[in-house]
Amino acid sequence: MRVVIIGGGEAPSEKLIERYLGENSITIAADSGADILYNYGIKPDYLLGDFDSIASHVLEEMKSYCNIINFPIDKDYTDSDLALQKAHELGASEVVFLGCTGKRLDHFLGNICVLYRALKLGIKAYIVDEYNVIYLTDRPIILEGNEGDGFSLLSYFEDVEELTIKGARYPLENFNLSTDNNLTLSNKFKENRVEIEFKKGVLMVMLSKDKV
Repeated sequence: MRVVIIGGGEAPSEKLIERYLGENSITIAADSGADILYNYGIKPDYLLGDFDSIASHVLEEMKSYCNIINFPIDKDYTDSDLALQKAHELGASEVVFLGCTGKRLDHFLGNICVLYRALKLGIKAYIVDEYNVIYLTDRPIILEGNEGDGFSLLSYFEDVEELTIKGARYPLENFNLSTDNNLTLSNKFKENRVEIEFKKGVLMVMLSKDKV
């Protein structure tokens, strides 16, 4: 089951949100992420947070049709953390974070940490905006795209051992990618599939484009 979490960062387009909403998906608005959904006329299934940044009229209206989960302002978890915890309780196998990038770099980096928590929970989790799809993996993967599409890899939290990249403009074989090495930034698809293999570690995968 997919859970779509809308944060209060840079607002995703309505088209982007609707791309991930499905008949069996559940939508969680994290605090002022509710304002974004309200402006598009999209009703979330859950609204959670400390409600320090949501518009008061949006909160009042959503109380009439939405499951409200209120947390104190002084807490040990971010709204994204709490939304992931709720998604896990609901049995999510996939979580898509929208509205989780933008001006606040500290919040964005914190959301990357939430991706790592999802990975440890066995949940496929992605941060998505108009230009990027970001996720973490601890096992070999195959990327699908078009020739010339861009992607970047970074080791996250620990070194990645024996990294091999096939089907890319810049292939690699049995390379130990340390956390202070950015050799694998700004690669491109040479074919429609890129194979990424490694023996140990966690990779941050970023599929990026320069324009919508």
